[in-house]
Amino acid sequence: MLEAIDLRKTYRVGKTILPVLQGVSLRIEQGAFVAITGPSGAGKSTLLHLLAGLDTPTSGEVRWENQPLSRMSDAQRALFRNQMAGIVFQFYHLLPELTALENVMLPGSVGGGLPRHELRRRALQCLEQVGLANRAQHKPNALSGGELQRAAIARALVNEPQLLFCDEPTGNLDTQTGAGITELLAGLHRSRGMSLVLVTHETELAQLADQRVALRDGQIEEKITQI
Repeated sequence: MLEAIDLRKTYRVGKTILPVLQGVSLRIEQGAFVAITGPSGAGKSTLLHLLAGLDTPTSGEVRWENQPLSRMSDAQRALFRNQMAGIVFQFYHLLPELTALENVMLPGSVGGGLPRHELRRRALQCLEQVGLANRAQHKPNALSGGELQRAAIARALVNEPQLLFCDEPTGNLDTQTGAGITELLAGLHRSRGMSLVLVTHETELAQLADQRVALRDGQIEEKITQI
């Protein structure tokens, strides 16, 4: 279980203090699908980054299996992100000099827990699962926007995480391509049984979630559990 307890996050810009999150509490059970929605500037991406251990709160805590992420060392948080959490960004962040397959293998190479032949097999399996097996040897400049996002999703899956975080996964795509990514994420959630937490402006994607959390002005405006 992942739990946020009274999360607050402020940033300093010159002499100005900007409160971005103002007391957000949230529980994400194993296997849940949670969509975080709200207008621009509501704090959605900041909340996702705190939940994924990419940033630490100004106050409050994020707990994974009752262990506070903010009290972990940088190395321990890096291990959490590498082994427990897969992260998908809106703008892909694939390395241009590497093929799709090599990009997908990267998290496993960093972790160092698998022999290279096994890591390659797993990476190919992930590419196949996202419908990109025939593009494994292509570099990012030869892939379409939808293919880039599929490769980024495969990369997030290669270490078989228990949590998958997605920040506006369809926000940089056209409607038809975005619909394909929406269907893919929903299918991966069902087939893998992992927790899926995503930030989205897309109503169709949010409606697929078990729970919708609407943020406004750094606070939870509404929680909707969908049956």
